[in-house]
Amino acid sequence: MNYSSEIRYALSQAWHIDAAENSFKRWLELLHQESWKMSDESLLRLIALFGSSWYFTRFCFYRGNNIIPLFDKDRQSLAVVQSRLDEFTTAFPESSLDVAIEQLRLNKNELMLSVLLLHLANIIDQEQAEALLTQLAEKVLISIYRLFDIEQPGAVQCAILAMGRFAGNEMNYGSDLDLIFIEKILSSGHEAVTLNKIRKMLRYIATNDPSGTLYEIDTRLRPHGSSGVLVTPLDSFIHFHQTEREAWERQMMTRCRVIVGDSALAKQIINAININIYKHHEKSYLAREIVTTRLLVQQELAGGSDKIDLKRGYGGIMDVDFLTHFLQLAYGTENPQLRITSTRAILKASSKLGVINASTAAMLLSAYDFYKKSESALRVFDMKSISSVNKDTKSLLPLARASGFIETEPEKSVADYLAKLMDYREQVRQTFELIMHAAI
Repeated sequence: MNYSSEIRYALSQAWHIDAAENSFKRWLELLHQESWKMSDESLLRLIALFGSSWYFTRFCFYRGNNIIPLFDKDRQSLAVVQSRLDEFTTAFPESSLDVAIEQLRLNKNELMLSVLLLHLANIIDQEQAEALLTQLAEKVLISIYRLFDIEQPGAVQCAILAMGRFAGNEMNYGSDLDLIFIEKILSSGHEAVTLNKIRKMLRYIATNDPSGTLYEIDTRLRPHGSSGVLVTPLDSFIHFHQTEREAWERQMMTRCRVIVGDSALAKQIINAININIYKHHEKSYLAREIVTTRLLVQQELAGGSDKIDLKRGYGGIMDVDFLTHFLQLAYGTENPQLRITSTRAILKASSKLGVINASTAAMLLSAYDFYKKSESALRVFDMKSISSVNKDTKSLLPLARASGFIETEPEKSVADYLAKLMDYREQVRQTFELIMHAAI
């Protein structure tokens, strides 16, 4: 097929070239068959999408002509996407629950696609994309909470705690929602109703459908993990976190914020958690515990020698995360500015306070963005919460191209990417060890 020079160039820049070419050819056939219209600029955006995400390629073919307006020039701005997020709603007064959830899936996936298009066009950076993806997850969760009428005024008050990346405003494509459900019982005898509604809500959220998925849900961070009750009574939750906890449990709770719930209840929960998190402990004890846990995670959960684990592997994302956990636990008692949930924000605040020097913070932020961008390219292809990749050229090439390493020879792109990745891994691990060993 004869393509214009702009089309040929766009195809040559795609992360997954074969996927982009095959899907683009099918789409052109569909345009001709159905007499749909798309501008040349829109087609270029479509190629970038086809080359990055098989998940959203399927979604585009499922939506057909309805998806075309998302690629128009007037939709390609942060202000437009932010406005659509601000107006996100699920007001379906006459719809059945199934119809409402179907519409929610469509709304969510179209908005996430809009974020991705801005990201692919470099209109927003990795940090901005993560902030928008987090806002979207919040909107979806609040909407579905209302659809299932979870709150029981006068009987039970509920709160949903976001954990991990969700709490930190740093969700990526394919991220799970790490959640903890808490109930404040005002009138006994209604707890079973709340539990059944939440279970039903979780089933609907996780259901796969031709219109796409909402989110995978992980509730294992609740007290006592998978063996604990799904919805924790407030008194039990407070008691659990006000007893002496292991350092790793305190680390986990540094990434926690209330997404849904009465404001007074939310304040009570966070205050109860913070009292325990920011108890004074010797820095040497904290450093030893955090180093031990970090190395254990690397040893037991990182991919094998044939894989690169961006998250759990040597010098990876978790080195940066665990370092910021240490900075919070070691210095957060005296510095409330560190009692925040974002890894990036903690690094910036630590630098401002003089806890770490500015050049160290800048390197860690740069490495963190590089890792998260690679993770983004890995996950967006099929919207899976994965962070490891095989070491072969075919597997690494899309990550290299997504990171700007686009050479005529694939091996050169991958080699340049790996050189940058390994350099960051060494710098991050050395910094992690230096700060921890100084504290020990």
